[in-house]
Formats: sequence, C-alpha cells, structure tokens
Amino acid sequence: MKVVRALLLLSLAVLPVSISAQQYFSYSGARRIVKFRIRPGKAADFYKYAAAVTKVLQAEKDAGLIVDFGMAHTVDFVGEDKYDVSLYITYKDMATFDTLSDKAEPIVAKTYGTAEKRAAMGKLADESSEVVSSELVRAIVIK
Repeated sequence: MKVVRALLLLSLAVLPVSISAQQYFSYSGARRIVKFRIRPGKAADFYKYAAAVTKVLQAEKDAGLIVDFGMAHTVDFVGEDKYDVSLYITYKDMATFDTLSDKAEPIVAKTYGTAEKRAAMGKLADESSEVVSSELVRAIVIK
C-alpha cells in the first residue's frame, strides 16, 4: 500500500511538470531592443551617432552575425519611461551570444577605423541621449 501511495504522490508531482511542458509556441530567434531618449537640443548629434551605429550593424549583418536591425520613432508613449527612438537587433538564436563579441570586435574596429573615433562616438552617444531601457527578448511563433 505504501508503494502505491508513493507512486500516486510521485505521479501527482510530475503532472504539473508535464502540463507546463506543453508549449503553445516555438522560439524563432532573439531580439535586443534598446530605447533611447534624445537629450533636448541634441537631435542632430544623436542621429550622427545613430548613422555610425547603423554602419556597424550593416557590417555585422553582411558578415552573418545578425539577422536584421532597424530603428523606429515612438508615436504615442505615455509614462515615465518615455523614449524617442528604439533600436532593435535580431539574432538567429540565443547561441549566437556565445561568440558574438569575439566575432563582432574586428568588424566594429574596422568600421570605426580608430580607437579614438570609436571613443568619440561613445561620447557623442552619452552626450546626445540616454538609454531608457535595454532588453533581450526571445521571438516566438504561435503553434
């Protein structure tokens, strides 16, 4: 009787795991979403920085490191986390991140040309905008 009771308890314990294991979607990649607030009077500087970032991202896309990227303006956002521009970068999968920085570094260095130019773009980014949020999300396909 103790064995039957133990098996019954074990099956009840496993039941929630098997139910939650049912997936109603599958993963189809990963996406980094960064939201920027442009500092007052700094729009021209921000877009100069954005143009440099776009060149780097296009080079990474051409090299096969990323799948896609893009930017968008917010149209109607209300709240304390208001942002002006979002940047998204799409990656093939989560495994991409295992080697991404090593593979991207030479591309970034080549695109910027010198360490000084790279530092200047970083400074321009800091002076012209602030990052409201940055998150990594996994894309899903509903089954």
